[in-house]
Amino acid sequence: MSKIMTIASKIGSFLPKKLYSYMQPKYHLYAAKKKLKKRGGSYTFNNQYGGWILNIPMPKNGEMTVLVRTLREFRRAVKFGTNKKDLVWKWLNWLEPNKVLYDIGSANGLEGFSASHLNNTNVCFIEPYTPSIETILKTISINQPGWFYDGNGKDNVKQVRVVNNGQEKTNFFEVVHAACTANEDYKRLAMHAIPIAGQTRNTYGSRHSYEEGGGRNRKNVLLSQWIKGITIDSLHYNYKMKLPNYVKIDVDGHETSVIEGAKKTIKSRKVSSWAIELNGKKRIEKITDTMIKNGYVIAGDYEHYPGYEPPTIDRIFLKKELLNSWKKFIF
Repeated sequence: MSKIMTIASKIGSFLPKKLYSYMQPKYHLYAAKKKLKKRGGSYTFNNQYGGWILNIPMPKNGEMTVLVRTLREFRRAVKFGTNKKDLVWKWLNWLEPNKVLYDIGSANGLEGFSASHLNNTNVCFIEPYTPSIETILKTISINQPGWFYDGNGKDNVKQVRVVNNGQEKTNFFEVVHAACTANEDYKRLAMHAIPIAGQTRNTYGSRHSYEEGGGRNRKNVLLSQWIKGITIDSLHYNYKMKLPNYVKIDVDGHETSVIEGAKKTIKSRKVSSWAIELNGKKRIEKITDTMIKNGYVIAGDYEHYPGYEPPTIDRIFLKKELLNSWKKFIF
């Protein structure tokens, strides 16, 4: 993909390599902070949590508070929700209030936390990468004044948050440190870069179930960690978590395996809508065929890199009776 050389990169080309390597992240952090302030947000560094606490303006319910621990997470959080063509962003705003979302491939949890903030959604984060899990847990901790067991023997955590108008919101967050896949198992999660918060290119089990086109080669492995494999079906039918009303999947090509492990849930048609990142023509065709055969319709696509192969799209699947609501929704 072609890159437009910025003024900063032009200046950097004249600097000694060591000086450029030192200055580049500082410049990008400065730029990210400036963009956040321009959005009307704010930030503070918290030594106890080891990161920046960001207050990000949202379309409703005031500011969303999240923790970011690295430049990668900071930049992603500042950019999140600014692209009005992004269908997943529209989808998060459109969700019916007080329902359940499975956020599969959560990364640092921005989609799930947005759903919770905007629509009081109960969120189950499913993420295999340990640094991302730590960010999610710390964001939950920042947003809750306390926790307690609900007394039914299932150890559910109840969290109460006060929003701007003084009204209390009750949210449930489940955090599942596991890879979502086709069958319950236990395999290595290969990491292709140093294990810091904000990295997203990791491989559970075989690299051949992932997309490697567009510069996403997974051949070189820096280190690995043994991780539990879980399925969408088992989360509800085996472990008795709440059945999702909505499912978001973003797993870099592994979505075929995730859908394979959700056959019972898909056939039940209890899920109102799915937002799935699809990578490559074969995966797009196969998963779309599965969803259509089970009564879902395509509400829309958002192509990440128009004109490039293999294609990467976000596709929204809905129950047919919800299509009119989706089309009329403006935020």
